[in-house]
Amino acid sequence: MRSLFLAIVTATLAFTATAQEPLPGFFIALEACQAFQSKNLMTNPGDVLTRAMQAYPMIGVNEPNGEFYLISMATAPVATARWVHVSCGLHVVDLGAAASKGDAAPGVVTPTASAESVDNVLAISWQPAFCETRPDKAECRSLNAGDLPITQTRFSIHGLWPQPHGDAYCGVPEALRQLDEAGRWSDLPLVGVDAETRLALDVAMPGTASLLERHEWIKHGTCYRARGGADEYYDDTLHLLSAINESPVAEFMANNVGRQIATADLRTLFDDAFGQGAGKRVQFHCTGDGGRMLIQELRVSLHGRIEPDTDLGDLLLAADPVPPGCGWGVVDSAGLQ
Repeated sequence: MRSLFLAIVTATLAFTATAQEPLPGFFIALEACQAFQSKNLMTNPGDVLTRAMQAYPMIGVNEPNGEFYLISMATAPVATARWVHVSCGLHVVDLGAAASKGDAAPGVVTPTASAESVDNVLAISWQPAFCETRPDKAECRSLNAGDLPITQTRFSIHGLWPQPHGDAYCGVPEALRQLDEAGRWSDLPLVGVDAETRLALDVAMPGTASLLERHEWIKHGTCYRARGGADEYYDDTLHLLSAINESPVAEFMANNVGRQIATADLRTLFDDAFGQGAGKRVQFHCTGDGGRMLIQELRVSLHGRIEPDTDLGDLLLAADPVPPGCGWGVVDSAGLQ
């Protein structure tokens, strides 16, 4: 009789683990809730609770419009697949994946091609200067150790920011916004980009070591509203960065590492490379480091629809002029000075 009882329980648990409708994305817990191994028997080995504002990989729901989500909890004992009541939190999908497939998810507004942003600011960093003041970041430890030589001669991606300033978190659930604003980027959903874009980002955006790409997509990319979602957002960003890094602007920076330069000279180089007046659409941001002023970031104003073959000069000249920002700065070299 005892063996028959065990067989029934085992079969019940197996059915509990498999009888579910698959769901993509993540579960964002809004409070501490019981995480059951079996929702029917209400068993919870280890008395596991969800953590408020924690993101967990979603596995499924017990039935269409069901009452329990099945989520993955990597550190839970006995069974890492756990059931939580739907009232405990939110189901969200990777925003990039949702946009690219045209699918909507609870709490997510799918971007539309007709609303794609045409007023944008491309923010690009001189990574050695950034890392002078943030040496503990993962990407800065690598750079200062000499492991990211490409960042010593080229600009890196900070982000592409739809305008006006303050246009952010478009269609993003409040739970995800709170995670982002708290700096808990590791709890944000993965960004939906293809393998080629992922590899390019890891080179052009050193901040991916700190999951900057998740923050930039959640805060800014969701307002870009491209049909291709995160993949198109980052492909467009990479296209713009490449145009600048292949121009005399980046060459001038690389040739003047360790020297102080006038940002007016960089504006002139933008004129030479992208058309007279292009330089007036670029603003420079500098940061103090002891007795030095370092050129840390360029913010490039753009107007127009960005396509794979769009000329950067056309986007620059169509934008409004901006104040120049700092007038002088050192082109910092890698490593702490």
